Amino acid sequence: MEANRPGVDVTTLLNAWRNGDEGAGRDLMSEVYGQLRRLAAACLRDERHPCTLQPTLLVNELYLTLFSRVPVDCENRLHFLNLAARQMRRFVLDHARHRKSLKHGGDVQKLALDESRDHFITIDPSITDLDEALCRLEKLDERAAKVVELRYFGGLTETEAAEVMGVSLATVKRDWEFARSWLLAQLANS
Repeated sequence: MEANRPGVDVTTLLNAWRNGDEGAGRDLMSEVYGQLRRLAAACLRDERHPCTLQPTLLVNELYLTLFSRVPVDCENRLHFLNLAARQMRRFVLDHARHRKSLKHGGDVQKLALDESRDHFITIDPSITDLDEALCRLEKLDERAAKVVELRYFGGLTETEAAEVMGVSLATVKRDWEFARSWLLAQLANS
């Protein structure tokens, strides 16, 4: 995908899209497509059970969601990627919940959009356990939960997470260590 507005940065495209320029929205998606695929792969990593979700499918679902409603209000590239990561996390969780709710497990239905470019990544139904633990953490320490969401589901570095959240790198590191330990303890008890 090639942007039609060479030299235009993501913040400019976000502002134009928010102001009604649908072409800017398409150019925005072209500009950040590679990053969105990496975020989608991060959302799907470390899963153990067979699944039909692929990074391309998540990005396409995100595209459809974004263009079926009013443009999102984002300040910059990192803010947009943060929102994209949250939405993709919701897609993955909805898919895992649906699979978990099937009485007999059902057959896996492949939804390959482009098998030549993607390989299947698996989803562990226990991702719902992680989401439930993350929701409990959010009630205990909202900022630490946000760090987990940005790092684990969003694939952001500690520095990028600190920038998005408007806190110091040291704060993100402390929150990340606390949240990881807390979540591991919670998941060990499930």
